Amino acid sequence: MKKIKVLILTMLLTLMCNGVSFAGGLGYVDYEEVIENCSFALNAKKQLDSKALAIKQYMFDKEKEYESIQSPVQKQNFQDKVTAELKQKQNDFLREQAKTEQEIFNKIREAANAIMVEQKLDAIISDKAVFCGGVDITKELINRMKGVK
Repeated sequence: MKKIKVLILTMLLTLMCNGVSFAGGLGYVDYEEVIENCSFALNAKKQLDSKALAIKQYMFDKEKEYESIQSPVQKQNFQDKVTAELKQKQNDFLREQAKTEQEIFNKIREAANAIMVEQKLDAIISDKAVFCGGVDITKELINRMKGVK
């Protein structure tokens, strides 16, 4: 009986010690709100939008050009050429988009890490994963990101 009490007491102390190591708390952030309020993210989105618009304009121009071709053989050759060029443009756009999104994410994560250390938080997660509790650092992160270029 005495051994069971000692075992239970030891387990309780261990659990309490573990609880102390997580005393910093949990931070959360609304990533979309951060993106919507950071000028570098908005500028990057505008650049991507203009590249997407350029691809649409390219297609519009090629459709007009296609309509003016008379020969079926020339039409097929033109169509093959435009299809290959369009695929290349789309692939380039997707690579650029992924690279840009990763750069934005890295900058936001870097700022969030600094806030986590300063506020002695254990972790920062998405606000969508928080049902209740935690510390909302969204506004602080937005303010910090406004200084990032």
